[in-house]
Amino acid sequence: MSDLIEAAVQAVPRQHYTDHPELGSVPHSTVQAAIERDLARAAVQRGMRVMEIGTGTGYSGALLAEIVGRDGYVVSIDINPRLTDRAGKLHAERGVSNIKLVTADGHLGSEEHGPYDVVVGWATPTHIPAAWVAQCVPGGSISTPVYIARVARTVGHVTVTVNDQAEPVGPKLGAAVYVDMGSEINTNLGIPQFYVDARTEDDSPCWVSVAWRDKTPKPDPSDTLAMLQHADFSQEVSFSDSEPEQAARWRDFRAYCVGREDAMASDLTAFGTGEPYWITAIGFSRWDSAAVLTAEGQFLANREDSPAAAKLRAVIQEWYDADRPGLGAVEADLAAAPGGWFVTVRT
Repeated sequence: MSDLIEAAVQAVPRQHYTDHPELGSVPHSTVQAAIERDLARAAVQRGMRVMEIGTGTGYSGALLAEIVGRDGYVVSIDINPRLTDRAGKLHAERGVSNIKLVTADGHLGSEEHGPYDVVVGWATPTHIPAAWVAQCVPGGSISTPVYIARVARTVGHVTVTVNDQAEPVGPKLGAAVYVDMGSEINTNLGIPQFYVDARTEDDSPCWVSVAWRDKTPKPDPSDTLAMLQHADFSQEVSFSDSEPEQAARWRDFRAYCVGREDAMASDLTAFGTGEPYWITAIGFSRWDSAAVLTAEGQFLANREDSPAAAKLRAVIQEWYDADRPGLGAVEADLAAAPGGWFVTVRT
């Protein structure tokens, strides 16, 4: 951790923002280690002008305001007016004057308050929005979680530099776990906002996301969801006895699955549930079979001997044989598209 980040952490009381005695808490707050990690990735310095995407509790914005100092400025954007209003009150209580709260769709940025030296994201868009790039100074940077495949919850973190032609270049990848960033307020954190191909609406909502959604003719994703909801085969395939390490290793495996596939035309499949189980899983499916590995280490399949189960076992073994690489071991590419740039990965 840099001296600037360490000093900011010491100066800004986290509990003031996450559990205020009068304003209370918010439904979701980022863990301290992740905030410090991603502040380091963003490399914000004194005097910079920063655009923050995702106000949240207000704590990360307060840290950024402390880091840039009185000669710098922070513009913090959130689509939820309750969050920007709450954060504004909390900043005012501490006398923070170098931060501006904006209630808007984060994809659009805030051109009127730019340009910016750094854009820091705390929520996950499907791509790097064109507005963020346009609102950066040449040589500025964007540091954000982002989707690395058009399959739900397949996310990572990317840092790019904006060149003189207003294009992002030099993507650097890392791990990240943040909520989706949609164009409307997310009222159900258990269901992804992007790429869900089938879902249920019962007491424990389930969803599935398949890379083969555009195939013609194609199977019905609802059948895939049913196979995984009522899996006939379950087996433990744990990567670690430690819960944090298990989750981290599973995210590495997910990145490997994405990187080895042509995710636009593969059988890559994501599956999950909402309350009370909060399952998230990655794997493969086709018209007659489905198999996924959950973040907790449960291998679920429609049958023990199904084609999808065989492929998932083979990919797990391939990943082990490659010494269990993660996002840091894959290459990132940027693909220009209407509205911005998509990030793709390859092994």
